[in-house]
Amino acid sequence: MKLLKRYATILVVLFDIYLFTGGYGVHGRIYALVSKPIAEILLQIAKAVGGVNAIGWAIIILTAIIRLILLPIMVNQSKKTTVSQLKMQKLRPEFEKVQAAVKSAQTPAEQQAASMASMALYRENNISLTGGVSWLTMAIQMPIFSGLYLAIMHANGLKSATFFGFQLSSPQVLFSVLVLVIYLWQAYLTQLHVPEAQKKQTGALMWMMPLVIAGFTFVSSGALGLYFIVGGIFVVLQAFITHLMHANLKKQVEDDFVILKTADELLQQGAANQTAGQAGPSFGNEAVNRVRPEDLRPRDVTDDKPEQGRNAGKQHREND
Repeated sequence: MKLLKRYATILVVLFDIYLFTGGYGVHGRIYALVSKPIAEILLQIAKAVGGVNAIGWAIIILTAIIRLILLPIMVNQSKKTTVSQLKMQKLRPEFEKVQAAVKSAQTPAEQQAASMASMALYRENNISLTGGVSWLTMAIQMPIFSGLYLAIMHANGLKSATFFGFQLSSPQVLFSVLVLVIYLWQAYLTQLHVPEAQKKQTGALMWMMPLVIAGFTFVSSGALGLYFIVGGIFVVLQAFITHLMHANLKKQVEDDFVILKTADELLQQGAANQTAGQAGPSFGNEAVNRVRPEDLRPRDVTDDKPEQGRNAGKQHREND
């Protein structure tokens, strides 16, 4: 299953590269292969809805349908990310020990061994260094959202379209304010379960993103404002579902997650590798890392007197 997912990720990423390297405007590959079909669907929805607000409703309906289809994938991704973060929190005391060892290292070799122990700490305890991020999920979403964005930006009839009196071809302040409120709510929900120490690192970015998105809609068309409003509602829904799952996920990690290798064990293993004269620590392979007592015995040296060397070896074996 993991191998199949790996191959699927590679294929989707290669397809994304093919799409995005062919230009991003109306003459680009992504517009021809993704945005045009979406634009056709947008027009069909507008015809079915009818009326003066048809384009606006079509944007809302199509964005909601795509977001609804992707919602289970995005919630699952949030779940994996949350579990990975909870495991990292439980492993944090061990990681702090490794950090202390890196700082107190006296030689480059000791520092290298401690750094290798830092990476091995995550690997040996089955924690992803990417924080549970699924590249396949991201690769699937990127062309869909980009294609929808371009389709709305260049939708036919947009210049004359209105939505309850709001001109969709020009920026709308009310839409920007709604976008700001929605994404601030999402940032608040996301930060609820983040440790205080981590909030200092990521908090500023989380609160900055709503301002950036709202600022973008302030200078863009009202149609894109509608797109971000609907998208923001689903992002808030995703964050709220993750918030509701957090208590159960935390209990699951506390019950099931066991530290397989501690920082002390990995640091001792690295020190043993150095003592054995290895070029560098190699964690996770007990057959390689195990130093046998007989390996530490002095070996017989064969010089220009082979008979003496053989007798010495024979005498050594008899003494043993």
